[in-house]
Amino acid sequence: MAFLIEADLEDFLMEEMGDLGCQLMHGAQLAPDTTPALRASYRDTILEPVFMDALRAINPDLPERALVDASKKVLDAVFTTDVVQENRRIHRLMVEGVKTTYVQDGEERGAVVHLVDWSDQNNDWRAVNQVDVVGKAPRIPDMVLFLNGMPLVVIELKGTEGKDIEAAFNQIETYKADIPDLFRTTLLNVISDGFTARYGSLSANLDRFMTWRTLDGETLVPAGTDLALETLARGLLNRQTLLDLLRWCVVFEDEGKGPIKKVAGYHQFFAVRKAMDAIAGARGQMARPV
Repeated sequence: MAFLIEADLEDFLMEEMGDLGCQLMHGAQLAPDTTPALRASYRDTILEPVFMDALRAINPDLPERALVDASKKVLDAVFTTDVVQENRRIHRLMVEGVKTTYVQDGEERGAVVHLVDWSDQNNDWRAVNQVDVVGKAPRIPDMVLFLNGMPLVVIELKGTEGKDIEAAFNQIETYKADIPDLFRTTLLNVISDGFTARYGSLSANLDRFMTWRTLDGETLVPAGTDLALETLARGLLNRQTLLDLLRWCVVFEDEGKGPIKKVAGYHQFFAVRKAMDAIAGARGQMARPV
């Protein structure tokens, strides 16, 4: 599918995200002066009211004070000068939950506040285009996918007017330098020029950005096809795939110059999913009465 201008590309991908179950919003709806405001400042990248509502839905048996205490461990940055290190810290909280304590009936109790509902019954998914963010400089990413108010995927698109995939990658690098807080909670970044579509981790160079060539793990879309963006959207950016990638298919490694983040390719992802399904099936058989 060819796109003449960048706006057409953006419209197409927003429509795809709507079909995949995301609430669609324009960045203007995230302005601090809107009512109700979803953030207090253009510097805020986490939609705190959405985040807190999601915590309440996911953790209905925990008191508000436990949820507020846990939220501070996400809302307040720790590694303010190293976004990959900060991303690793929050990734662990997203996967394992936030340990906290609270006092009830005069007794201190321990709890784990979950940030993500892995069954996807209580998650809040939003796709927002033209998101204004202020950091070292004001920037407007083309699209951001939010999970429970936390930025999960940053998407940069370039139309066919002489700008290619490298220009989209360079724009992501500019965002990382100027508005690093946007990437504290992200799983991955997506870049496309309308013909090519790739994804990569926060620390990946352009040559480490990968294509996603399948919807089901069985049938591969030929390399170079004009269905590249559609395949990536429906295959990678669907809710269950993103949840499985977040939970099972991310590793951080230290290679001397600080941490690097690695996200699985589609072939690795489906191998992991098949293995997890086999384990689940074996457990089910073991649990059956004789």
